[in-house]
Amino acid sequence: MNMTDVLEGLSCLSFRTLALAMRKPSELRSYISYCLKRYDELAGNGLRSRSPVVPDDTETITLPASHTGGGMSFGELVILARTTKTRKPNAIFEMGSYDGLTTAVFILNAPPGARIVSLDLPEDTPAGHVDLESDKTLVAARTLGAVPRALGLDQYTQLLCDTMAFDPTPYLDSIDLGLVDAANDREHVRNDTIKMAKMMNAEGIVFWHDYGGKGVLRGLAAYLDSIAKQCPIYRIPETSLAWAYSKDLKQARL
Repeated sequence: MNMTDVLEGLSCLSFRTLALAMRKPSELRSYISYCLKRYDELAGNGLRSRSPVVPDDTETITLPASHTGGGMSFGELVILARTTKTRKPNAIFEMGSYDGLTTAVFILNAPPGARIVSLDLPEDTPAGHVDLESDKTLVAARTLGAVPRALGLDQYTQLLCDTMAFDPTPYLDSIDLGLVDAANDREHVRNDTIKMAKMMNAEGIVFWHDYGGKGVLRGLAAYLDSIAKQCPIYRIPETSLAWAYSKDLKQARL
């Protein structure tokens, strides 16, 4: 824990924080991170708030009954499902598969025949090849494709490659809905954002996950905040999702 983390933690200090530290010290970091993220939202720090879609009252969404983890909250899955159902994308590309929970959400809510591609590290990737400790834990715990497989969903393509080495050329200007949710250090997020922008068509929308987090997630937020000075990017309150229209992203200097 560096000095910035310590100072931010002290800013959330209260008797309840101390009680949690004594009762459940393993939960303290996530609690403080949530408090700081919520404070930033209420104080107007960081990206502006805006919803990506306004669903029709008659629309319904479908979600897997079990929530397997991987960092995406139930509320965030609802937002991805609502966006998929409302915008009716014909091509979806996600960077970061984990166990395929978001992949399944896309499949269940996309139009029939939609092309869905999910990219993640090969299953035999050594932990030493993963940069962030938090990502090492996720990579070690994942079971690629577990959720779609359990639901009998096979209408997608699973790519196995480090996003730094991934070639987006076959997908240029063809994707309607993109999700960046792979490694969270600034170098990877910038790489993934540039490649996603190239793959998006001019009418699409891009999501990023883990915006607003502290500690090791600070690099992602710093990068999105920096490009938001020239390209409209929005956050969704009470979530870790940020988003932008691809037409704006494609014109930005990333």
